[in-house]
Amino acid sequence: MAHFDQSENYWLPSSIKGARAETKKTYPTLNLSLFFTLAISMASPNSVKILDICEVAAAYDSTKSATETILSPTFFELSGLRFPPTECLFFFKLTDSNPTFFHSVIFPSLKKSLSNALLHFLPIVGSLTWPPESSRPIFVYHPNNDSVKVTLAECNGDFDRLIGNGIHEAVESHPYAPQFVATETRSPLVVLQVTLFPNKGFCIGMATHHAIFDGKSVSMFLRAWAYTCKYIVEKGEAPRILPAEITPSFEWKSIQDSKGLEEAYINLWATMGKRLESGSDSNPKSVKPLTKLEVQPNLLRATFHLSSEAIKKLRESVLRYHPEATDPTKRLHLSTYLLACSYVLICLVKARGGDADREVYFAWSVDCRSRLDPPLPPNHFGDTVVARHIVSKAGDFLQENGLAIIAEKLSASINGLDKGLLEGSSERFEMLLGLGAEVRLISAAGATGLKFYNTDFGWGNVEKVELTSIDRTGAFSVLDIGNGSDRRIEIGVALKRPEMESFASFFSNGVEVMSRL
Repeated sequence: MAHFDQSENYWLPSSIKGARAETKKTYPTLNLSLFFTLAISMASPNSVKILDICEVAAAYDSTKSATETILSPTFFELSGLRFPPTECLFFFKLTDSNPTFFHSVIFPSLKKSLSNALLHFLPIVGSLTWPPESSRPIFVYHPNNDSVKVTLAECNGDFDRLIGNGIHEAVESHPYAPQFVATETRSPLVVLQVTLFPNKGFCIGMATHHAIFDGKSVSMFLRAWAYTCKYIVEKGEAPRILPAEITPSFEWKSIQDSKGLEEAYINLWATMGKRLESGSDSNPKSVKPLTKLEVQPNLLRATFHLSSEAIKKLRESVLRYHPEATDPTKRLHLSTYLLACSYVLICLVKARGGDADREVYFAWSVDCRSRLDPPLPPNHFGDTVVARHIVSKAGDFLQENGLAIIAEKLSASINGLDKGLLEGSSERFEMLLGLGAEVRLISAAGATGLKFYNTDFGWGNVEKVELTSIDRTGAFSVLDIGNGSDRRIEIGVALKRPEMESFASFFSNGVEVMSRL
């Protein structure tokens, strides 16, 4: 989902920060072997103990939660019908989180506030199912049967490592994500796990179904839950209403399918689902998310930052190659999000190496709420995004002006949205799903403007956010953190060790090198 705004020195763990390019046209390779070896060897086995599995229902309300709710998906929701769940981890640092305080205060408050918050999000308490007699799946909430599964766990893992920005094995984070269990006939929409790290903090893990959650919807639900919890902690009672920006709107009927996309996506998943599952799934009405995406062995994860100053330098670098961009009639779309993605792509392609003639695909999602006619309200809840993509030779990324080349292509794609937001969307979707393993497809998860790092359940803001699902999809994550002059873009990547070493080197040196070209 693409948000476009303006924000801007880069940050890396101090162990790999500070090297500088020796010439204008070369990127020196840092010798990070010792750092990586130490970082990985310091990891200790994580012992996660499941303490309880709870079912949290929406708080009772005679006019809301006591009534069955059925929603028919639009073509937006149908486009995400079989995608693997999105997994997010939110780490909260709390030194006084001893087991007694956690189990007597924190966890009960989390459950109570979740129950009250769910009253505003009833469709996600239910499930996605496909009635045998129906031509399409539906979202159904049954007041007497449905609830959200919450797993309570405790771990002796190294909390400080997990909330740091250094390199660690990707699998270290996986025990804190909840298990998303679905069948062909019924799938939950959200599952949660709360993991206590005694005297360190706790982690809220969330897995959400792509058919109803996009990044903004995840943010809306998380922030509504946090707002309710903090309200209860401070005032002893649940709020009667939520702030407008986190009060969800499920008015989906205003979305018109003038291009027949609903039928196109239903037919596409009927064929592509079977193909992507290697023929194992013969049920064209399955609502079970695809499960064949496995985490590659020996995958490492790290977090990098681009400051406002770094974004400014990247923008200036692009404009030096595109002076016409200062002409209002030819202006490039150089948002913070676009520049950050362009820079990460350059670093990733350089890190991978290989044939300069090979094609590289980049796909990302665009939030359609404000772009539809008529526009949807900003608090519209659902999977309301469309995919966009560019294709370029790897050699374009490797050129001295590679950043400008890629930024221009992304800008042209964004500017083209005004002429045809949904034009060719199902064909593009099918093409991207059908790309073979020999094609390099890079995608972006997350967005700026989601405000994940502003989330506070009553015991302080989020300390670290991880999108663990990128370990399976090969995407990189983009989030923003901080405010004002301290605002920066956070990039999460999961790579094999050789690529991670190269990526870290290019990323740490690239901004300064490009600013001198």
